[in-house]
Formats: sequence, structure tokens, C-alpha cells
Amino acid sequence: MPGLAVEQVVGILDRLESRPIAVHAGQCTRLRHRRSTCTRCADACPVGAIAWQDGLQVDAETCISCGICATVCPAGALEAQSPTNGELLAQVQKVVKERSRVAFACPLYVETYGGGERFISVNCLGRLDESILVGAVSLGAQSVWLMDSACEECAHAIGRDVAAAAAGRADKLLEAFGVSQRIAMRPDLLPMSETAYGTNGAGEVLSRRGFFKLLARDTVRLGEIAVESVLQGQSAQAEKEVKKGELPVALPAKGRLLLDALRRIGKPASATFSADDGLWAGFGFSESCTGCQMCAFFCPTGALSKVEQDGKAGVAFQISHCTNCGLCQDICYREAVVLSDEVDLSKVVDDSTEVLFMREANAAPWRVPSEESVAGRILESLGLKTE
Repeated sequence: MPGLAVEQVVGILDRLESRPIAVHAGQCTRLRHRRSTCTRCADACPVGAIAWQDGLQVDAETCISCGICATVCPAGALEAQSPTNGELLAQVQKVVKERSRVAFACPLYVETYGGGERFISVNCLGRLDESILVGAVSLGAQSVWLMDSACEECAHAIGRDVAAAAAGRADKLLEAFGVSQRIAMRPDLLPMSETAYGTNGAGEVLSRRGFFKLLARDTVRLGEIAVESVLQGQSAQAEKEVKKGELPVALPAKGRLLLDALRRIGKPASATFSADDGLWAGFGFSESCTGCQMCAFFCPTGALSKVEQDGKAGVAFQISHCTNCGLCQDICYREAVVLSDEVDLSKVVDDSTEVLFMREANAAPWRVPSEESVAGRILESLGLKTE
């Protein structure tokens, strides 16, 4: 990382931490390896509070706690709080007991158009990722609306673009599970009397008979889901003892919540899914791979792990834990890592693991001479002493 020591990066990330945003510095791909090209948080920040120019620069005083950075961060280095994703889904669950539609709105929308009691409030629509949108449908919402009339008046309108992209990915994912369109950006609410039985997702009002027909056809019948079971997906994974010479790994809370939601919905209608907008990626490598296993060492989510089996060395790939952060591809000095948009959703839902062998276990892998020293500095900065 040019011009900035690892220890300085940890300190700068800590300055960003506030009540609405939790920072997990060890998950940041830019911290884990100097060759990471990820700038998603900085690119999406509507006030320029995060920048990657000659090193990481963060202005915590400028941060408006919109939560957009948490939505776009693929590795879970930034995580929205107050409320968390799990707490938002607990609110959704209460709403669907009263009505079939769930609507999200920002404070500016409520201030301008009123009706705050009809919405779940979020700091910005851009704070809503796929785990919340798909999660709402998995809990019984027949339609999920993101109220965007105020976005035109907002100085931070990029939040709408981020929300619209997440809504598009969520609907595409639901379609792969045989669920009709449910998520839409909406300028306003129709009168409650007209939408007592919801819509078909595109905004068309359904009759009582039409609503129950849609419910029977498209929605998996769900038993009562305790709020605690929703929050369980949000809770952090049990702390795992980090072995000497290794980095900590964790699947982001939003990733766990999304997997939980998909499993509540059921099995995918079509296994093949084009994840061209992110979420997951298929993993492979070309003949130029030397078997150094650095892709597994630096993977922040545990999607890749080192294996030795039957006299061969390689990596185990768990696609459900892949967040398409691209770090494995960035750090490969031989440009051998191949990521694919085509993924098998059945493997995602089933937590399947695929073992890919690279070399004979007793064959010395090719290494960049300074790689060990780089890893050592990162481990030491995170309080993980090496011997």
C-alpha cells in the first residue's frame, strides 16, 4: 500500500467507526493485501468521506452515516448498525403480520410527504442490500417498495442508484427461485384501502381473490418464524481461534442473512445463475497457477482455504461464502485466477465445497520473495504475532 503503513490504515479505519457504521478493519481487502484494487466504498460515498488516493483517507467528521458504504463493501469491512440488517428484518416481520406490502423510506421522504407510520425508516435507501430485500420476501412480503420521490431533492442521490441496483439484483435472484417480481422503486403509496391485499410487485392492485391466488402460487408457505431466528443470521459468527501465520476470516452478516432468506424460500427453479452484478463468483485457475495458495491465505470470507489431500495441494472453494470481492484475482502474480459470472445456485444454498488441486503436496510452490514479510506485517498489525 503506497505511502501508508499497515498500522496507519488500521488507525484510520477505526476513526470511521461510529454508532451507525461498524468497522471490521481485518476484513478490508486493501488492508489484507497491497495489490487489492477495491475502491467501492470510496466510489459510492456521497460526501467523499472515504478516498483511496496515495493511500486510504477518511474524514469521519464528513460521514453522514447513510450506510451506502456498508451496502457496497463486499468483504464486510463496513457494516451498518442502529439498526442492523437483522433488526430491520425483525421490523419487516412485524409489518407483514399486518399487511402484505413492506415500504422503506428515508427521513427526507417522511418529512416531505408524511405518513411515517406506514414506512420502515432507513437513513438512506442506498443502505438496503439484497439480504434485506430478499429477506423481506422470504418472510412473507408480497411486495417491497422503496419510496424514492425524495431522492430527486436529495444532495446524495447516489443512494437511489445503489438501491435500484440492489433491487434489480434481488428481483433477478428471486426470479431464479421461481418468485415473481416483488421489489420496486415507487414514488408514492396508493391509498391503503386500495392496497389492502397488496400488489403483484409491478404496482398493479390485486383483488382479494387475486391476492390469495398469487400467495398460493408464488410464496412458499412459511410457519411462524421467531424473531430470534431472524436475528440469528445477523449475529456474528463464533469467534474462531486464529492460528499463527493465518489471517482472520468471516462471512459478512449480510451474506449470512441472504443465505438464510434463500433457504426459507426453497430450492432454485434453475440452478444456473448469471451473477454478472456480483453477489457470488465461480472460481478457477489457469495453467500458469504455481500452487502458492496465496489466494486462500488472503481470502477475507473463508470462501477459499488451503487443502492437502491424496498427495496433492490445492484449495477448497465454498461458493456460498464468496462475495466476489476480487481479491484472489488481484493478488495473483501469475494472473492465474479465473472468476466466472455463472454460478450454480444449488451449490450456494447447499453450502457445497469443491476441492481444486494445483500441485503435488511435496512440490515447492513458486512465491514472490517478499510475500512472507508482507503477510507478517499484516498479521502483526492485527495483533496476531508470528514466530
